[in-house]
Amino acid sequence: MTKRAPIKQADLNRLAAVVKRNNITVEVEAEGYTIRMSPGSPAAVAPLPEPEPELDTRWDIPWADIPPEPIQPPLNWRESKAMDYLVERGAEVRVDWYMLKDFGTHTQKKLQERGFIEASSETDRHGHPDEVWLTRAGAKAMRDQRSHRDKYPCF
Repeated sequence: MTKRAPIKQADLNRLAAVVKRNNITVEVEAEGYTIRMSPGSPAAVAPLPEPEPELDTRWDIPWADIPPEPIQPPLNWRESKAMDYLVERGAEVRVDWYMLKDFGTHTQKKLQERGFIEASSETDRHGHPDEVWLTRAGAKAMRDQRSHRDKYPCF
């Protein structure tokens, strides 16, 4: 046996005609259900004037004029976390690979391809390098990234 519909088809058709004719949105609550009907195409409206570009309230720099960040493509969260840890330690300071959280072979390979880190040739039994360190190019890229974010903050 089927359950009775919360609203009848004839009522829906009447509401749809009103919605379409008056270009309004109608909301009906029946038996705990909410049914919302909107017009398919909005009525002809005069075009709005071109809005002014959004401005950075701190420096009044249009968003379109802010240059892209120095590191492109942007670092993902794992790369960013590893780079932040290595930057705290400094360039050319060797760190055991297991000190980097959420740092796997894929993240290592991506950062090495960018030239931001180096890894020792000695590996453990699982194939992980014994040590990882930040290169001078990686330190410079992170410095440039931080200075860009200080100059053009995004909130």
